[in-house]
Amino acid sequence: MKQNFTKDYLSIHMGRINGDNINMGISSDYSGSQRKSQLYVNANSLAVDVERLWKSIKTKKLVILSVSFDEQDYYDNQVDVYYTPVVSIRRGLKKARIGTQSHGCIPKEWGFDLTCRFADTTTVTPLLEVVKASLGSFFTEKDEKEFRKAVKPFLQKKASYANFSLEDED
Repeated sequence: MKQNFTKDYLSIHMGRINGDNINMGISSDYSGSQRKSQLYVNANSLAVDVERLWKSIKTKKLVILSVSFDEQDYYDNQVDVYYTPVVSIRRGLKKARIGTQSHGCIPKEWGFDLTCRFADTTTVTPLLEVVKASLGSFFTEKDEKEFRKAVKPFLQKKASYANFSLEDED
């Protein structure tokens, strides 16, 4: 999954939904983005990547995992409507499902979003497992320490959301 992310604007954000469920998003610029062009993505290949990621994650707290693409810096005039894939998998399914998202413009850049829903947890371990599996070498030991600090109040239910941005060492 790491091949879809870039270090540019790589961020992790989380909040609570439906009571105690945790929604976590990892987003960045899309590595396959061609500036100011329509996006062409092989949905079946993306589904295989999602299934591989899902199988590599051992935690039972992860309920749903999905990936999608978003427009960055755009004007939505719905002139040329086209579609990009949205791939998701949930607990109990063996295969990822492929859907679509419509876009009505060609943005300056494309973003890549991985969204996860977790059952209520007070430990950082399930979140870290997904982040490490998704980002690979982009997520260093230094990042892990800072991530643990950033999400601690959120997991203790002292904060309603948490945000974390990876620093680009370049």
